[in-house]
Amino acid sequence: MPARLAVALAVSLLSFGTSCDKKPAAPPTAGPAAHAETAWRGWEPASFAAARAEQKIILVDVIASWCHWCHVMDEETYADPEVAALLAEHFVAIRVDSDARPDVAERYADWGWPATAILTSDARPVLELRGYQDPREFAALLRRLVADQKAGKLTGRVSLPAPPPRGGDLVDLRKIASDQLDRTWDDAQAGWGRKQKYPLAANNEYSLLRAYLYQETAWQERGLLVLDRQLNLIDPVWGGMYQYSVHGVWTDPHFEKIAPIQAGALESYALAYRRTRDPKWRAAAGDIARYLLQFWRDPDGGFYTSQDADLRHPTGRKEPVLGDEYYARDDAARRALGIPVIDTHVYADRNGAIIRGLLSLDAVAPDEAVRAAALQAGERLVRTHRDDRGGFRHAADDRGLLHLGDQVEVGRGLLALWRSTGDPKWQQLARGVADFALRELADPAGGFYAHTVDPAATGAFAERRKPFDDNARMARFLLELHRGLDHDADDLPYARAAELAIRAISQPEAVKAQMRQVGDYLLALAELTATPIDITVVGRPDDPAAQALLRAALAYDEPRATSASAPPAPVTPT
Repeated sequence: MPARLAVALAVSLLSFGTSCDKKPAAPPTAGPAAHAETAWRGWEPASFAAARAEQKIILVDVIASWCHWCHVMDEETYADPEVAALLAEHFVAIRVDSDARPDVAERYADWGWPATAILTSDARPVLELRGYQDPREFAALLRRLVADQKAGKLTGRVSLPAPPPRGGDLVDLRKIASDQLDRTWDDAQAGWGRKQKYPLAANNEYSLLRAYLYQETAWQERGLLVLDRQLNLIDPVWGGMYQYSVHGVWTDPHFEKIAPIQAGALESYALAYRRTRDPKWRAAAGDIARYLLQFWRDPDGGFYTSQDADLRHPTGRKEPVLGDEYYARDDAARRALGIPVIDTHVYADRNGAIIRGLLSLDAVAPDEAVRAAALQAGERLVRTHRDDRGGFRHAADDRGLLHLGDQVEVGRGLLALWRSTGDPKWQQLARGVADFALRELADPAGGFYAHTVDPAATGAFAERRKPFDDNARMARFLLELHRGLDHDADDLPYARAAELAIRAISQPEAVKAQMRQVGDYLLALAELTATPIDITVVGRPDDPAAQALLRAALAYDEPRATSASAPPAPVTPT
């Protein structure tokens, strides 16, 4: 690899997250008046076949519909005539919506959005770039790539074989990762990490859990302090939480609203209310739920995916209204300008997470509308997204790969529905998801692959990956399922598969690379090593007393508990 490309790669590997915050080092200078248009191809076998046949370099642009700097890069960089001409002549340019393709999003998440990946014509990775790229610098890079290819110097990286699963004591693994997380703590502003302030729901949950289980009492105060600071990210007019804040403070938000943040915030504030009974946490969760129910409901019962950070090109105005100006207005003034674009796709993973979040709130602050919305979303997923094999498709019309992240989030959402309603069908559907994952996504040596086998994949994309975070959350799902089943613990594979998944991702380098994003991993290790507590309410579903007891069990602050209901045993005639 030429030295200049190696340097670019090394810099990109230091980046982290799926945010959209990279700004140009200096304002781009005015370019030619003429604008060009890049001819984007889809992520499909024909695009990769064309690159190989025509010996063209592959450029993959991973974007999100809500991403501010993705829009700016379209308007300034990809509209630059020189950039567009270079791409047209020497590259196959592929654009991917990160929300629509979980496998591509997982692969490039460390570079944020927009993420730019350069690959050889046979789909071997060369380098990755994070965020906005200045048109002049980008054109210069493209010229160097073309020159290196012509000189035969453009070679891709070769993946190393995966290490074997790690042994060792699970408690020790938790302590190592917990120490790593603690080193990212920001005492001055609160939260994990200093450049961006991001609502990390799993880290918040782990803070409350470690205070309860391990008597590390200072972490309850810290976890609640983070949740208090996160209140700055809640839209005071419409509700809902902005994605994150920049410049190391909690008061400079990026204004996009995305589904994982809403779901995580619901669960975080519900857990805080369960622990403290402080009404401000209940109110914060209510503001998230209010936004979802008013703005993101699909007519058939699902939930949408995201809302843009800015109002772009509304009627009668050429320039976009940026988020800091738009979201400073009241409801009437916002609506007079127009509504920022809402991505109305109904994706399985997003909906599973929202269902779980809504029911976390309903468990501690019962709300018929919230519970009904979660139930309707669950029915919608089963009706439109369930595959014949028992797994769930990412989108209703998908007929290709099935993704690990969808199975994880839907599975956990189904278990939340089972606990809330007592209806065994939800538990059986969750078990079907787990069985599908064990059949088609599990590596017998341990861990789960990101998606089902892709016979059309080429180059690096034919190498199946075991995503760290999805494996951690799959372990949590399998443990939750296992503990809710009435069985002899040795009869079922779920707990063993959960431990193997955690061991498969527990290599020191893999854990270290996650930096502050180890919350679900730590929670999975805690759940693997803690003594579970089962709370079963026996009674008929139509018995008010039984339902009141179930509600009390769900609201009880015991993180190790699995609370559920069961019908009375049949009476045998004598």
